Amino acid sequence: MINTQQLKKVYDNGFEAVKNLSLHVHKGDIYGFLGPNGAGKTTTIRMLIGLIEPTSGELEVSNLNVKKNKEEIKKHIGVLPESHGYYEWMTGEEYLQFFSALHKLDKKQRKAKVAEVLDLVSLTSKANVKISQYSRGMRQRLGIARTLIHDPEIIFLDEPTLGLDPQGQKDIENILLNLNKVNGVTIFITSHLLKDIEKICNRVAIVKTGTLMEEDSVQSLLDKYKKEIHKEDLSLEDVFFHLTSDRKEEQ
Repeated sequence: MINTQQLKKVYDNGFEAVKNLSLHVHKGDIYGFLGPNGAGKTTTIRMLIGLIEPTSGELEVSNLNVKKNKEEIKKHIGVLPESHGYYEWMTGEEYLQFFSALHKLDKKQRKAKVAEVLDLVSLTSKANVKISQYSRGMRQRLGIARTLIHDPEIIFLDEPTLGLDPQGQKDIENILLNLNKVNGVTIFITSHLLKDIEKICNRVAIVKTGTLMEEDSVQSLLDKYKKEIHKEDLSLEDVFFHLTSDRKEEQ
């Protein structure tokens, strides 16, 4: 569903944010894209969704070349960025109706689809409440609903549980697991909450300063590093710190 080959992004000031990155996301994955701040995660997502041009390398999303099919790809993906705003004077239903119109659903489709996605994120009872009255967790659920309004094959989520309390985090996790299992949506997610990522993701990539350190299933990474790290109850968090700590720098 997502493939990159030697993907690179160098900004005008000479900063190399992404360095020869090759990723492989399979259909049906919940794929965790992990790294410290400044590792190139957001830059990578922006290239994958066509917001910025790569300096070099190839990238495909939903079997489409991103460089050549920027408009077509929008039909196949949903995106929830880390920083996003809401039209607080709208109700949740009005907000979703607005975005369904942007995606050119007809009026009959809009009504049914809005009702469907509100149900998926457990916001049906709050459909006619103004967004200004929504909690942070409700807003995140509404944001996920917006990404689903046009039935995308892949959704990109940048820190979807940031700032949520434990119950809010759990609500988002359950929504994502359900979307993946029942609706078959492929999910590409970034998060610093590694314990949560370990629970919901089947595959992960770990990046540091724009470079891919590892890409594999969670269990394979735990098996691979168990002896090297010398910890019996090894976690994904342990592997992450082992790979991204400054003491691992080789150059």
